[in-house]
Amino acid sequence: MPKKPTYEELERRVKELEKVADERRRTSKVFLASDQEKEAILNSLMEHVIYQDTEMRILWANRAACESANLPYEEIVGHYCYEIWPKRSDPCSDCPVIKAMEMGQPQVIEKSTPDGRYWFIRGYPLRDRNGDIVGGIEVTLEITELKQTEEAVRKSEHKYSALVQESPDAIISLANTGNLLSFNPAAERISGLSSEEVIGKHFTKIGVLAKQSIPKALKEFALVITGTKRPPFELTIMNKDKSYFFMEANPRLIKHKGEKAWIQVTLRDITDRKLAEGEKKKLEAQLQQAHKMEAIGTLASGFAHNFNNLLMGIIANTSIMLFDIDSNHQHYKYLKNIEKLVKSGSKVAIQFTGYARVKRYEFKPINMNQLLKETSDTFGMGKKKIRLHQNIAEKLHIIEADKEQLEQALLNLYINAVDAMPEGGDLFFKTMNVTDQDMIGKTYKPKPGKYVLLTVRDTGIGMDKKTKERVFEPFFTTKDFIQGTGLGLSSTYNIMKDHGGYIDVDSEKGVGTTFSIYLPTTEKGIKEEKEPIVEILKGKETILLVDDENAVIEGCREVLEKMGYIVSIAKNGREAIEIYRKSPEKVDLVILDIIMPGMGGGETYNRLKEINPDIKVLLTSGNSINGQANEILERGCNGFIQKPFNMEDLSRNMRGILDKK
Repeated sequence: MPKKPTYEELERRVKELEKVADERRRTSKVFLASDQEKEAILNSLMEHVIYQDTEMRILWANRAACESANLPYEEIVGHYCYEIWPKRSDPCSDCPVIKAMEMGQPQVIEKSTPDGRYWFIRGYPLRDRNGDIVGGIEVTLEITELKQTEEAVRKSEHKYSALVQESPDAIISLANTGNLLSFNPAAERISGLSSEEVIGKHFTKIGVLAKQSIPKALKEFALVITGTKRPPFELTIMNKDKSYFFMEANPRLIKHKGEKAWIQVTLRDITDRKLAEGEKKKLEAQLQQAHKMEAIGTLASGFAHNFNNLLMGIIANTSIMLFDIDSNHQHYKYLKNIEKLVKSGSKVAIQFTGYARVKRYEFKPINMNQLLKETSDTFGMGKKKIRLHQNIAEKLHIIEADKEQLEQALLNLYINAVDAMPEGGDLFFKTMNVTDQDMIGKTYKPKPGKYVLLTVRDTGIGMDKKTKERVFEPFFTTKDFIQGTGLGLSSTYNIMKDHGGYIDVDSEKGVGTTFSIYLPTTEKGIKEEKEPIVEILKGKETILLVDDENAVIEGCREVLEKMGYIVSIAKNGREAIEIYRKSPEKVDLVILDIIMPGMGGGETYNRLKEINPDIKVLLTSGNSINGQANEILERGCNGFIQKPFNMEDLSRNMRGILDKK
């Protein structure tokens, strides 16, 4: 018989039962609160959440699911999901909930509906305590906006990719290490390299960047990769064929979806623009040089005019003295020497104007061998330390040139050679017949035809590359101000150019220098020049002498009067017109200076011609026959005589006009 429990035991048991009851009540409240919390959480989701049994009947649905069906909760629970949303009579063939319950694993699908909306649907199997599947959970999220965004991005990327591939600009991508990631067709075309040859290599190691551009490119790359915004900069690219391109590089840093940053560089070909800028600068430099030479030409022309007027006064007075004596007079040879010195002085003026390219050329057929022999022999007489060597071609072709100008050009080369050999040395001359085909590879394109080549080679100090490039520039000289002006070789270059010829220079420091002159040949033969008979041709006509220089007027008037002429004087153009208008029939010949202040010789001639269309005029000037004198002669003027002239030259020119019917 069981022992009857004591009161204390009963009291303890009651307390234990009460404790268990309280615990159960608390647990029930927790479970109830937990279900409410879960329902609140599920109703706050934007996804559609529904709980279905194994027959696909809806047991529970959250607020988002009810709102998507536009039905209250009571009208959803107990119905099949395929009746509510796709409005079907049977389940969807791709239903992820059915597959999840069949497979026992969660299932996911993306699905579009006929109204153009997109959905992301997940199905989860629900098991009881024994592990048996008793239902399924469906979670659905609308992704229409996301899909539209992805499609827009895809189209944009496709369009961008097409633009990159079809772009006329080179577009490349660089990793943050500097290695190439992409290389579009334009980059391949410009560089001559394929993508396969360069992808993965460092951009400085593919042989495209010109050496001088590598430091600049590395500096810009380092700045851009740190996020520093950089403006476009210029690079020089050398392609596979060693051709150079000037490129404008526009780099930008790209960051995409958390990946490491990379650089995209757009390279635009600006070669044509750079060349145009270079050509513009070249033209500007040429224009500046032209202005400079024009100023020198004006100075030279004025110098020649004034100097020759001075010489004219000297020779006029010499002619007056010679007029009254014969060759047996004790002073005759001295006076003739004065005439020769005056002519030499005139040549100095000619040479000076030659520096400024004031053209005074009188082209005649010339034998270069003969001219070379005359000039080099004469030059060598006073240069005892210089040994001359001549290699003269037989049957050398004839050239057409101005002898005095060509002599001056050769003299400039000789002087340059001697200056390069201060301690003495050898000077070699060589002539030969060539054609334009022998001049292939020059920096210029010669005109087709035959040429005479003269080389002048010295064994002097030579020139470095920088000096050689500037040797023909006006005013460029390696000598100090006292020793040289920098005009000699510039003058030679211009003389060759005016003769239709070319001049090259080849030099090496410490070895020597060779100048090569090419002059076009002519089929004309050389005429023998007979020594003119010295004779003063006199006359009795009336001469109007027009000149602004007193020394010229006084000297020429006395010379003319000694030759028998009646002389009237006008010191400027206006005075000449007034005198001639009063009695044009009394003036047989006008000797008219071209350069005069106020009204010059050209305008004066026109006004005189208006008074008498048959007027006879002999032009005179200290400058050349070229330019203004030629223009006046083309308008019908009768002749021209270059100052300074002696009595014999003047008398022949005057009689040639006066005696012409």
